[in-house]
Order: sequence, then structure tokens, then C-alpha cells
Amino acid sequence: MNEDSHMRGDSTPVNDEGVYRNVYNIPPPRQENTVELSRYLNDFKIALNKKNYIRRKHYLEQDLERNILKAREMNSVNEREYQNVDADLQSDLRDLENLHIIESRLDHCRNAEQSNDSQPPQWFVSFLSDPNNIFYSLNRSMEQRMLTMEQRLMTMEQRLMTMEQRQNVRFDGIDRRLDGIDRRLDGVDRRLDGVDRRLDGVEVKLNKQEYQNRRLYNIQMRSQGRLVDVVPFLNGEEPDPDLPRICSVEDINGLTRAQCTRYLEGYGIRYGPNETIKLKERLRDAVGLESLGDNQFRFTGIV
Repeated sequence: MNEDSHMRGDSTPVNDEGVYRNVYNIPPPRQENTVELSRYLNDFKIALNKKNYIRRKHYLEQDLERNILKAREMNSVNEREYQNVDADLQSDLRDLENLHIIESRLDHCRNAEQSNDSQPPQWFVSFLSDPNNIFYSLNRSMEQRMLTMEQRLMTMEQRLMTMEQRQNVRFDGIDRRLDGIDRRLDGVDRRLDGVDRRLDGVEVKLNKQEYQNRRLYNIQMRSQGRLVDVVPFLNGEEPDPDLPRICSVEDINGLTRAQCTRYLEGYGIRYGPNETIKLKERLRDAVGLESLGDNQFRFTGIV
């Protein structure tokens, strides 16, 4: 069977090579074309798959039986079964070879039929190419309109590209201006930070000056035997409300160690970790209790 018979799809004998001879009682294709070959190939695949399933199931059942037989019986059974398996494998090999040949013929027929279907008849081509044909004029008109639309589309794309470029230039200018503003704001922030630091320094100096003034005032008041005022901490705030008020050395003598250290830390006075009476003496000097009687006062041990 040559290629011309495949191309024309003539009704010729198709079983001359035994390709379609099978044990599944599947009728051969009446004609070598796409429909008949597809039908036969589909039936052949179904039958072959069914046979493979039955054979594999049979082998599995025999394997299970062999596992429970004795070694002597297993050897005898294996010898017979391997012969049967070899014959079945040869039959399967022939079936697979026939299947491959049929698939090749089917592909050849399908390609030939698709090639014939893809080419329009010559009378149709001549009809469309006739200048006097209305379809020819309509086709030319549509082509002209398509060309015009493509040109307009290209013009619009060019205009859009120009607009994008102009907008990008404007946006770049805005970005540069914003960067300049950011740099100026950064400079302002640095200047404000400097002003804040200077104000903080001034505030610290004022707080220290207020502390010194109140301390000197208390020294003067004690030299006259009068009561003293509360001395603010170096941060400018009054001592914490839970701390006892200090108006005399007796008030200092009644403080606990924790209360003394809180006062000394508020006034920025350093002290040793093992100091007891010395803590009260440092606090006495810090608040300006420096009259003769204050200096002669004997503090008791600290709790």
C-alpha cells in the first residue's frame, strides 16, 4: 500500500500486511481514512488495555499462590509460567508494533486531509481576486480602513509617548524642588535642635542658679535664726510630695537612708555607698542649714 492510496483515501484492501489481524474480533477499517482508522485504533486500544489488565491481575493472583507453596512446587510452577509469560510478551510485542504502524498511518491520513482542507478551490481564489468582483472592492476598502486606523493608532501612540516624556520631565523638576525643600527643612530642623540644646543649657543654668539662690537665702535666714524655704531640685522642680519637708536639721535627722539619697540625687550631690551620718551632713549643707547651731548638731545613725 503506497502513499497515493493514503492521500486519496480509496477503498482498497487494507489488510494485505496482516496489520489489522487481531485476536479481539475487532473488524478492520473499511477504508484507510481518519474516521475508520480512528475508530479501529480506539477499539484496539480498549481491547489491549483490557487484556493487559486481565493478564496482570492473573499474574498477581498466581504470585500470591506461589508465596504459600513449597519451594519445590514453586520452582515447578515458575518454569511453566515463565514459558507462558514469554509467549504472551511476544504476542504483546506484535500488538504494540501493529499499533505503532496504525498510528503512523492515521497521522499520515490526518495530515493529508488537513492539507487538502486548508487550500481553497482555485475558482474561489480567482473569484476573490477579480477587480470587478464586489467582494474584491469591499476587501480593498477594508484594507484601506485598517491602514488608516493603524496610522491613527501610531499617531496616538506617538502623542501619548510625547505626553509621557513631558510629564516625566515635569515630575523630575517637582522631585528636585521637593528634594531642595527637604534639604532646607533638614537645615531648619538642625537649627531648631541647636536652639533646643541652647535652651536646655540655659534652663539647666537657670535651675542651678535658682538652687544656689535658694540655698544662699536659707543660709542667710538661718544666720538670723529664722526658718528656711524648700530648696528645689536641679531640674527646677520641687521635691517629690512623698518626701518629708526639710525646714531644720531635726527634719534631716528623721529621714531614712532612701529619703536622704533621693534628696541628694535631686541636688546632684555625690555620696559614698557606706555613708550613714555623712549622708545627713551632706544634705544639711545642700539645703543651706549652715548656722552655728546647725553645724554643731549631732546626727544619729541612719535607718
